[in-house]
Amino acid sequence: MGSAVGDDQTMDTGLTLVHIRGIEIRLSGSVVVIVALVTWSLAVNMLPEVAEGYGDGAYWSVAALLAVALLAGLVAHELGHSIVAAREGVGVSSITLWMFGGVARLESQPKTARSAGRIAIAGPAVSAAIGVAALAVEPLFDGLTAAAIAWYGVINLALAVFNLLPAFPMDGGRMYQAWWWARTQDQDDATRRAVSLGRTMGAIMIGLGALEALSGAAVGGVWLILIGWFVREAGRAELDQVTILDPLSKLCVAQVMTADPESVVETATLDSFVSHSVLGGRHTTYPVVAVEGHVVGLVNLQAIRSVDRERWAQTTVGSVATPLAEVATIDVAASVADVMELMAGDARRRTLVFDSTRLVGIIAPADLTRLVAAVQLAGPEAFELPN
Repeated sequence: MGSAVGDDQTMDTGLTLVHIRGIEIRLSGSVVVIVALVTWSLAVNMLPEVAEGYGDGAYWSVAALLAVALLAGLVAHELGHSIVAAREGVGVSSITLWMFGGVARLESQPKTARSAGRIAIAGPAVSAAIGVAALAVEPLFDGLTAAAIAWYGVINLALAVFNLLPAFPMDGGRMYQAWWWARTQDQDDATRRAVSLGRTMGAIMIGLGALEALSGAAVGGVWLILIGWFVREAGRAELDQVTILDPLSKLCVAQVMTADPESVVETATLDSFVSHSVLGGRHTTYPVVAVEGHVVGLVNLQAIRSVDRERWAQTTVGSVATPLAEVATIDVAASVADVMELMAGDARRRTLVFDSTRLVGIIAPADLTRLVAAVQLAGPEAFELPN
């Protein structure tokens, strides 16, 4: 099952395999479950039934290749989302393969319903194309090879069709969200409706899975139950995110930032910086300024720890600071939701707040955490910050 997500939350870990078009391809440990089940099922059941007369080694070898090919198909599915997202002005930081398929992590939400719909349909379109291509070349082969290609074609077509179910956050659910968004011009309401439909679909999947398991197909039944549970929980998490982001989009970063943060001149030595600022201060990260006064970077305690203590007296803050070009920055008039998108996926990232070229504040992840906790505790209706 593939899905394109925004600042999601669920699949941001895993082993990095490769970078494609600047997108990090990751492999979650739970993929082992998929590979093992697919390989076992193909080698023991499907392949021997449709292509008789081969040895166990041949069946297991082909089954293992098909399991790897399935993962490649999932990557292609998510790359479909990612390439279209890039064309729509939405960056993609990573693709993670995991137990239930693949997830493309979008760096921001689509700005229009049309963009959301195009991104959502791209994945199933790629899977369908792979399936059709495989079935088209299958007649050119015979025996075990033909059986393997036929299975691969069918499974990719099934992946495309299954993802078109209106079970948000699956692709079909996102297409439904985009359609309702275009119809009403209300993205939040569209998301709520899509989540509600998705949770209903998830409950149906759980019920059908239970019936399938009771009828004797335990593996398929349990798998459908797990997918149904994922759809319901993922939908609820996305609805929670919308509920939080809606009030935060009405607040500007000036209401959450630490104003006029203490800074350090880039020519200061680490020795003097630690003695005069760090030991008596309350911060772990400091803006770095040039002698002329403009901001040139950001330095944190971790960078200082990386330098041997004996070299502190000869090492300047500027030499260990992160250059401003690599630091997250935002305008003071931006919304809190904007800065949450900017800081998503990095628990240590700080954002510098500027009024034109003048530094006016800094935002730490802890600042956003407290704000989100307040929204969750009081509810979006009761939540207000003073202007």
